[in-house]
Amino acid sequence: MKTHNSKSIKIQNNKLVVEKIVELRETSRSELAKITTLNKATISTIVNELIDRKIVNETNKTYKTYGRSAKIIELNKNVGRIISIELLTNSIYGVIANLYGEILYEINTEVESPDFSIYLKKIIKTIDKLKTNTYDSTYGIIGIGVGVYGILSNDKKIKFATFTSWKDIELKKIIEDYTGIKTYVENEANISALGEKIVYHHFPNLTSLNIGIGVGMGIVIDDKLYTGEDGYAGEIGHTILIPNGKKCVCGNYGCLERYISDTGIEEKYYELAKKNISINKFIELYKKDDKTAKIIYNQFVEYLSITVNNICQILNPSAIIINSKIAEEISETISLIKNKIRSKIVNLEVLTISSYKQKTNVLGLTHILIQDFLEIDNYKVPV
Repeated sequence: MKTHNSKSIKIQNNKLVVEKIVELRETSRSELAKITTLNKATISTIVNELIDRKIVNETNKTYKTYGRSAKIIELNKNVGRIISIELLTNSIYGVIANLYGEILYEINTEVESPDFSIYLKKIIKTIDKLKTNTYDSTYGIIGIGVGVYGILSNDKKIKFATFTSWKDIELKKIIEDYTGIKTYVENEANISALGEKIVYHHFPNLTSLNIGIGVGMGIVIDDKLYTGEDGYAGEIGHTILIPNGKKCVCGNYGCLERYISDTGIEEKYYELAKKNISINKFIELYKKDDKTAKIIYNQFVEYLSITVNNICQILNPSAIIINSKIAEEISETISLIKNKIRSKIVNLEVLTISSYKQKTNVLGLTHILIQDFLEIDNYKVPV
């Protein structure tokens, strides 16, 4: 029993030291002893082991403390590389990042068809291309992450993808069998929520609302991702906004996704102006005071305000982070939503856009995989 307790304590001490090194990026043994309250001998043993494993570098830089010089140690950002991939309607966006979460290389691969056999070839091509651009690192690729716009089961099988007819696809197994590298596949909204939790680590309850080709919501409750009984929780895009409204790909009518997603906005503009435009063009037109764009934008804000209010009433989170190109590019969006939330029982500390901007999913994946590689619980990084 004593041996078991000693081993457990050693593991926790190791985690604590790594967590602080990750958070500080650069520090010293004496500083670590001070902030962790572990004795200097324990700190030295742990740090030396981390240096042997190449997780930490001992630099030539020093700083004086109590009249003595202390060598600075740092997290080795080149110990490994992470591949993070986002599966989009007509393209695949992939990046290579280091252990600081810095993007070293990125690629967009066009996809001609959502048919799985065709799409899979493009995924493999993207992975192969990224692998050739990993640059110098100690362990090479330490993980692959894939973000999917769709519904995943608890065993991470793709049950339904928003823009495809994919069903029961075991993408994780396929990629692992091909690469031999541990692969993480997750719904894009869940990825966003976990990524935002790294930024807002002091909030145990938060939600991330992703508005793009679809509308999804990642939910963190008591510091843990909540996915529901079967893994489908957070599909807010398929809640009914307009009874008997527009038909949705899910089979229902009047789903939120049909009205506030990028696709929904583009379709609405065509309905009113008979012009096909992209979401980027829509934002440009709004900024030029285009009458149709202003009408659609005001409706977007109204519907998004209803959505935020409903999330608050159901989940009571401390923070809601919105990942939306419209909200990011049109600066008044968040303040307009706040002005429309009038309920006296809503107690929302943070309502804001994503810190990661349009790279929410790939950077969320990157940080999730870094945390998994380092085997730490409290992952805090400067973002």
